[in-house]
Amino acid sequence: MSRSEIIRKVQELTGLNSRYVKDAYATIENLPAHATFGGLKNQRLREKGKITREEYKKRRNSIIYARGDKTKGGNLNLRIVEIADEKYLRVNIGDRKWLFLKLFIPEKYMKKYAKYLDGSHPYSVLIKRKDDDKGYDVRITIRAECSAKEGSRLIALDMNKSHIDFCVMDKKHKDVVAVGRINTSELQNTRRNKRENQIKKVAHKVKNLAKHFNADVFVGKLRTSYFKSHRKANRMVHQMPQFKLRKWIKHICVKNGVRCEERSEAYTTKVGRMLSHIFGLDVHKCAAIAFALKLSDFHLFKLLSVVASNEGDGSPRGWQKRGSSPTGTAQHDERMKCWAAMMSSFLVVGRGERDGGYPEMPGIRGLLFTSRLKANLPFHMVNIKIW
Repeated sequence: MSRSEIIRKVQELTGLNSRYVKDAYATIENLPAHATFGGLKNQRLREKGKITREEYKKRRNSIIYARGDKTKGGNLNLRIVEIADEKYLRVNIGDRKWLFLKLFIPEKYMKKYAKYLDGSHPYSVLIKRKDDDKGYDVRITIRAECSAKEGSRLIALDMNKSHIDFCVMDKKHKDVVAVGRINTSELQNTRRNKRENQIKKVAHKVKNLAKHFNADVFVGKLRTSYFKSHRKANRMVHQMPQFKLRKWIKHICVKNGVRCEERSEAYTTKVGRMLSHIFGLDVHKCAAIAFALKLSDFHLFKLLSVVASNEGDGSPRGWQKRGSSPTGTAQHDERMKCWAAMMSSFLVVGRGERDGGYPEMPGIRGLLFTSRLKANLPFHMVNIKIW
């Protein structure tokens, strides 16, 4: 069914207004394919028979959400109002009827964010009923203004299972300033209640790296729902906490004045395999270099990988095999002609220091730099056949 059909049918079944239903649809629109509604903990309790089917269904249906709207006083359906110097949450229940629920907000947050709750700024509200039915948790999300200045460099992050490979590239000269790796193996082998703290530590490392090189951060986003491989690799990819990792990297970077965006990293591994034979680096670091090339010079990257310009958000379309059409051979020849230009762009690394580049960051735990690429190295490829 289409999005409009789903919204119309849910509105008929629940009797809620269209804004409620559209907001509910927005909460699941960008979730990964393996998301468990109600939480994995409740699913395991149901599998072991420790909770009944009715209890499990009630815990799954425990959230109500409403997005913010500046034109509607901050939020139309779930609005924060003040009555007799106390904060209340006004809940729209339909037919021009409302519930007024007493709301507790810690004083330290009120001092910092009270100016955003007077209706002049949009804020989203999520209410979640506790599993023990002893109350409700309320989460208020405010989009505060952050002044993030554009950097002179960019950092491309290639997300992997146990590490994040990155490439720092100069925007003006297209030079590779540094390549390296951030270890994230702790995210796979830690308890659930400690994983979020580990994710925040990784996000702070990325933020420190971006400030050190005066660079904008670009996080690779690949839709894992389309990933199909053998069983072990498929399980490893789907166990990556990339959704939370991307969210926290973007939040911490923007909060500290660093520009951060999500971009598709489709076909970067394919180009990285070609670059690894030339640079002598592993495929993941070369994939980060290819990702940086994709961000800075998409035309050249397109010639190397035959990627359509409308590839979307992590789901490439318009892929064409080489030689599948009369233009295939011409595209291949043009790609080969661009190798020399790309080599001169990537191998001239020393220019970064001459133009006021930044040195490497020693002593960062979990941050492993490779030796820097040398400028103007002679290159000669030798083909050896083993009989």
